[in-house]
Formats: sequence, C-alpha cells, structure tokens
Amino acid sequence: MMLSNEDIKLALSDGALVVDPFRPDFIRAAGITMHLGERILKPLPGKVVDLKNRVIPDYKEYLLTDDAPYMLMPGEFVLAHTLQKVSVGAKLGFLIEGRSTLARVGLTIVQTAMLVYPGHRDRTVTLELANHGPNPILLYLRMKIARVALFELKTAATELYDDTGKYRLQESVGEPIFNEEIWDGK
Repeated sequence: MMLSNEDIKLALSDGALVVDPFRPDFIRAAGITMHLGERILKPLPGKVVDLKNRVIPDYKEYLLTDDAPYMLMPGEFVLAHTLQKVSVGAKLGFLIEGRSTLARVGLTIVQTAMLVYPGHRDRTVTLELANHGPNPILLYLRMKIARVALFELKTAATELYDDTGKYRLQESVGEPIFNEEIWDGK
C-alpha cells in the first residue's frame, strides 16, 4: 500500500520515517520532495571500467554553493546526493524518482538504484544524475531534485540495510564499493 500525505505525516510523527531538514510543505499527495545536496562526483575518462577486477574510474569532486551551480552537459553523468538525510523504518519501502519537470528537459536522477532499503539510517540518498537532453542543465544547491514514494511492507524487514549494507558508512555521495564478488563466473 502506497502512503498518502496523511500516512506520511503519521510515519514522520511516530519516527518510522525521519527526514532532516524537513518542512511540512515537502509533503505532496503521495510523496515527499527532496532537494539537491552540495557534493557532486564526476567520473573521469581514461580508464576501462572492469567490474570483475574492481577497476573503477577516478572521480573529481565539485561542491555546489548558492553562487556556483554545476553545469551538467548533454550526455554527462555524475553522482550527487540529497540535501536531506533520511532514516527509513523496518516497515517502510522507499522509492526515489525524478521529477517530471526535470525529466522534460532531459535530466534523470536515478539510473537503476531507486530503492532505499528499510534500515537506512540518518544518511543522504545517492543520486545518479544524467543529462539525456540536447542542452546543458544547471544544477543548484537545494533545488527540488526528486520525489519519494513510500509504501508499507506487509511484515517488517528483519534485515536492515545499515546493519550490514556496503554503503552504510557513507554519509554522503561516494564512489562504488566492491566488498563482494560482482562476477559470478557461471
């Protein structure tokens, strides 16, 4: 069951969901508006990515300020994060998705990783930004970047992400981590 604005208010009031910073006007009819945080990581060209052998690109960090947006060029991909830190309870599902207005100019905010697992605690959410349009897009600190849809799990999860998840120690956007074999070899 997807949560309505009233369900979201209840989840926030009972602590099943924590969003910080938060204002009541972030709540929409069936979701919450999220904003862009300050750090952007841009993968640099020059390496062949080899996941089997754990070879990833080098990254350059950019910091957004009120006076310095980031210009995302057509075809460019970067990692970013939400301004808000979130905690997701064991009985909630959390899906982050792009906003229609941004999609209409070519900006996507998730490539595949739209699920934030139950047990994600007091951390930002990593965004996978790509410009699929023909024009550069300016990314501003605190711009409305995403929407969150929440749903109730039938039973509470017993495997909570920040107990064992590989990105649990990243407080903000970070490079890929390979702590398990990505290549199955079968």
